[in-house]
Amino acid sequence: MLNIIKKALQELFNRNTNRNTAPSVKRGLPRAAPSAEEAIIPFNPAEHALQPQHLKRLIDNGHDIILLDVREAWEYEIVHLKNAKQIPLRKLPQQASLLNPYAEIIVYCHKGMRSLDAVHLLQQLGFKRVKSLVGGIDRWAREFDTKLQRY
Repeated sequence: MLNIIKKALQELFNRNTNRNTAPSVKRGLPRAAPSAEEAIIPFNPAEHALQPQHLKRLIDNGHDIILLDVREAWEYEIVHLKNAKQIPLRKLPQQASLLNPYAEIIVYCHKGMRSLDAVHLLQQLGFKRVKSLVGGIDRWAREFDTKLQRY
């Protein structure tokens, strides 16, 4: 399905750039991910935010969730949540297939920004039950697990 969309967008892009582009300019889809405004599927960060209190309840009640840490390996080694799966944000496009698209996935990073980017990407790839931990592991460590190392 994504290949069909990519091909259609490629044709549309080529058609529009062929009109007013110098011959030396390379044509094709942009290499950067679309912004929230340009995304095929609209993205509202507030709809994908999970407050730490809610995550605490999910964990305490034994809810079946996947914790996804999108920080770099060196950050994960400093501190991480128990049973978290680590895939750096920069590798997520290539490794998203390692995740179950039907599972409830809670994504976190250091402060909450990279996790929102990861949630946006996963939503674009068809994941429906993904949320970003507001404030990241730093807020979690301040409010719920003060024994965790902070950096």
